[in-house]
Amino acid sequence: MVALFSLLLLAPTAQAENADLRVQSRENPFSCVGAYEALTGGGRTLDEMRDELRALLARLESDSREKKAGPDVDRAAELCVAGRLKARLGHQDASDLLEAAIRAAPHEPGYELFAGMYWAGMRGARRPLLERAERHFYAGLAKLKDLRARGQALSFHDVVEDWLHKQLLVLYQEDGAQLLPWKAYRPWPGGRWAPGLAFSSQLRFAQDTRDFFYNSEMRQFTGEAAFASSDLRAGAAFDARDAWDLVRAPHRFEVQNRLRLRHAWLGALDALHSYMFSPQSQIQNFYDPQSALSDVTVFLLGLGYERGFSLYPLFDLRLAGSFSRGTRRGTVEFEPQELEHFNQLEAHPSFSRFFGSDKVTLDLSYVLIDLADAPSGVVDDRLRRRDIRAARLEYALYSPLLLPSFSDGDFGLRRTATRGWYFYVGAVDDREAWGVHTLVRRDLFAGTRYNGPGRFEITVQGTYYTSNTRGYNPNRNPPLLYSEVGQDYSSARLSLLPQIRLVDQETLPGVPQSALGFGVDMLNLVFPLHADRALDGGRDFENLRGGMELWMKVFGTGFGGPAVLLTLGYDFQYFYRLQKSLHLAQVALRLGWGRL
Repeated sequence: MVALFSLLLLAPTAQAENADLRVQSRENPFSCVGAYEALTGGGRTLDEMRDELRALLARLESDSREKKAGPDVDRAAELCVAGRLKARLGHQDASDLLEAAIRAAPHEPGYELFAGMYWAGMRGARRPLLERAERHFYAGLAKLKDLRARGQALSFHDVVEDWLHKQLLVLYQEDGAQLLPWKAYRPWPGGRWAPGLAFSSQLRFAQDTRDFFYNSEMRQFTGEAAFASSDLRAGAAFDARDAWDLVRAPHRFEVQNRLRLRHAWLGALDALHSYMFSPQSQIQNFYDPQSALSDVTVFLLGLGYERGFSLYPLFDLRLAGSFSRGTRRGTVEFEPQELEHFNQLEAHPSFSRFFGSDKVTLDLSYVLIDLADAPSGVVDDRLRRRDIRAARLEYALYSPLLLPSFSDGDFGLRRTATRGWYFYVGAVDDREAWGVHTLVRRDLFAGTRYNGPGRFEITVQGTYYTSNTRGYNPNRNPPLLYSEVGQDYSSARLSLLPQIRLVDQETLPGVPQSALGFGVDMLNLVFPLHADRALDGGRDFENLRGGMELWMKVFGTGFGGPAVLLTLGYDFQYFYRLQKSLHLAQVALRLGWGRL
């Protein structure tokens, strides 16, 4: 990374060293980048960085007593370095020094770039503080325009402009294709206050044992077998052939469309549409599960909202939620053509805060699927409702670590800055009620993701799944809440996801080179491995699963700059107790995206 920044700094310098000596002076804002890298690289510890920051702040304080207030390009570079050092150490007032650097060099767009990168890359809960970041990026574009109009732009300003355009591409990448010109690629410098209108579409196709919500297929198959053999249905145990037939990988298709209105005052307001179709995927009759399968269709229309807030000095907050009205067909036993109507409410707040150089993020989720009561059948079984609650706590370790290193043929430990080592825990409580019965599913998970300094990344996660069906008898005095016999189940999954970056978006600070109007910004190979093992209940559906996926992101720089994400995957899954193997595949094409 140090070498990359040095090349970017020296490239414009070499072109213009005979044309204008200011390119090699402190007027070049990339001197901030070089000085910052010198103070944080080379195996420095956090304590050494703090010492450098204290010395720099003392020097700035001494200079401020000797000099009058006003523009000072030398002082701007040092203020920028101090601000970036504070950001690296997790000081949430780092923006104050970055703003001071802008005031010290009011005509230089490079310092607007670095301030925007702080809000876009380091602050925010799960998403950048977009409105704070775009204020600086558009200010940088406006200053560039003024410099060029006065004939005062230097060669390094081409690099500043390239970085500004890349930062805005990334800032709006989830929005999709811009339908208005102000926020499209090479945006209008005054476009901050102009509305953005973007269209996003996600197409996914799979032949898979899992649904698109990544629920545990082992729990699903075990639950279906337990329910079919319970006293509520057939009352007879499944044999191996019955279980073998129950394992299925239906085709699954989903499209999610979104029209997003974005404004600096408003945030993002979305009009939502989604359609899901899975033929021959739902058991029609649990008295005879192999008799027939029904097609499942789900249709949704709704509105959503999302925005990030800086509540300094407490935390950063992201608010996201939606309300949809939907229909679904094919999920009611014995009635595959019955059309169900429902309201769906979602809320996904996130909170984040730095503790030293590390960052803690808390994600909360609540989903309510409120179905209209069944119009016929047993009165006590007509209620339909589903409540899903989830929480996830993540600790991101950004401190330099002692890592194995080979240098000059010798093996040893060297202090190295990583891209983050993440540790997380979480839980999901999913309760689906039909009449006096409630199916309770719970997930507990913990894992770690290591983003190495090179091309390698790995995630390891363990998940504990449980399932239980509870009944309610209102005719008892007092009313009785009980567990259905034979419906208890628990299992564990170990997941391993190594990843190799073939094209690394974090080492491409500028707009990627384009061919036929598209520039590749990311290309990763992922090798997901999963092992499911039963702990309590049926063991028939234990399995091993492994495969390979290709993740690619391109920017349509010849078409207004939309981000397109392509995912291709193949998995082989083996249910070893049933001696049944399946070949699975998935394809996803996303023009912009939301929650992945």
